[in-house]
Amino acid sequence: MAQLPEIASLWIGGRLSWLEQLCLKSFADAGHHTTLYSYAPIANLPEGVVAGDAEEIFPSRPMYRHARTGSPAIHADLWRLNLLKKTDKIWVDADMYCYRPFDFSRQSVFGWEKPGLVCNAVLGLPRSSPALERMLEFFRDEYAIAPWLKPWQQAELQAEKDAGTPVHMTAQNWGFTGPAAVTHFLQQSGEIRYAEPVEAFYPVSFKHRNHLIMGKYDIESQLGPATRGVHFWARRMKPRLEEKENNRPRRGSFMARLIDKHEIDVDAAPIPPGARATEPRRHDPEFRARLALEALKGDASIEKLSRDHLVEPRFIKECRAILIDGAPRLFRDHPAQETQDTAE
Repeated sequence: MAQLPEIASLWIGGRLSWLEQLCLKSFADAGHHTTLYSYAPIANLPEGVVAGDAEEIFPSRPMYRHARTGSPAIHADLWRLNLLKKTDKIWVDADMYCYRPFDFSRQSVFGWEKPGLVCNAVLGLPRSSPALERMLEFFRDEYAIAPWLKPWQQAELQAEKDAGTPVHMTAQNWGFTGPAAVTHFLQQSGEIRYAEPVEAFYPVSFKHRNHLIMGKYDIESQLGPATRGVHFWARRMKPRLEEKENNRPRRGSFMARLIDKHEIDVDAAPIPPGARATEPRRHDPEFRARLALEALKGDASIEKLSRDHLVEPRFIKECRAILIDGAPRLFRDHPAQETQDTAE
């Protein structure tokens, strides 16, 4: 039997929650040599997972964080490209569960999340990959304008660049360094032909992610013979579990059964409270009205307003819609609306 490929991931932060422990241990339990890289020691690595020094792959300074969210996802995107250039490991996000061993015979390992988009939660490429080389070269320019954007989006970014205020990669739209880039360069090089079907890694969509933690859904019926992994969409899943589910999936759910299978102690590694400090401006009626008026005026796109004001595009659209409706609630505080804006 051929040796399974090595698996690697990156963790930027403190202790792992039980969700990361579950996912990482699933690879080790499946027989993969599994390394979790970090910039500081992690006290609660799951059994079978090896610690790695992230500095050996890509430096921690500067730390590339998304300007609006503060997330280090951009840094992780750049880090994984350097991992692939320096090692033969397959990258997995720390919220990717190993349903079956990743017993691929080739080094090009990635899959469709949905039609037209390859997700980078699983990414393996040979060091000689043309797409990998082009991505590394493209992101050397931290103010690069993505050729996969629509013409009007490129024109808007170019105008800002020409005006002496180029948009840094950390201020670009969410995902700029992630799936959109990976998909573009794989298509450009022709390596897109190696993409696995949606069933391989993303059989449960982002839209239906909460089915994974509810007992009434038969997840196994959605997992076919091509399924190797199941993505848990932690960016949205963890707040749901911590805020609404008592920090654990519901009894009888797919995820609850996996916790038992891999002997994960949920109580020993709870999901920490989300860092969702209330943004005072979101409740400021003058700020909401000004955003709505700027959006209606149309001199700048919703995306540019989002970058300029560091708020979600959806929030701007909702302010605009309320103003169009003529509803006076735009000019009042709305805690309930805030919850709807920020939680899915």
